[in-house]
Amino acid sequence: MRGFGRWVAQSLTPDSQVLNIGAGRNLSGALGPVRRKAGRIAGVDPDESTWANDHLEERHQATLEEFALDHAGEFDVALAVYVLEHVADPRNFTAACARTLRPGGLFFALTVHKYQYFGLTTWATSRLQISDWLLLHLKPEDVVADYHFPTAYRMNSPAQCSRHLHQNGFRAAEFRMYDEQDLYAWYLPNSLKPLAPACRTLPTS
Repeated sequence: MRGFGRWVAQSLTPDSQVLNIGAGRNLSGALGPVRRKAGRIAGVDPDESTWANDHLEERHQATLEEFALDHAGEFDVALAVYVLEHVADPRNFTAACARTLRPGGLFFALTVHKYQYFGLTTWATSRLQISDWLLLHLKPEDVVADYHFPTAYRMNSPAQCSRHLHQNGFRAAEFRMYDEQDLYAWYLPNSLKPLAPACRTLPTS
């Protein structure tokens, strides 16, 4: 996560206008490098938790597609932290993202790789419609209710991302790999937590 924040910050200036997509529950505190360098960060999220994100100057409770209608060409950079795995309509999502950006604008996203062990597991359990049942056996019901959102995995491989980005006017796509082992360990029972560092992200190609 810190590596991602530093990557985004490299493209910012003190005048940069930044849009944080999915700003409600995306661990924005780890985006310190972005916060320190950006001129303004606005957040958009359909969940009401966006109002509790104190790393934003501006908050909007709406879908990205709704927000983009009135904010065309407003931002230099857009970022999405653990959002793409939840996108059910990649074409409309990517088009809306492009609409909010100025010419030459940049979009950064941090998401789970579809073909990494964690991504494959959550994709499979979602398709089998047992993800909620499984989570309730691993975590308390109130925790699942607060933090679990349906996953789609329709924009979670380099090929999927590249296709949708290029179809909506983005000229190039660059991919970097991070292994957020603590994130995966959170889902495991205490006896299995040591397994998370033993696994590594699969290659992108």
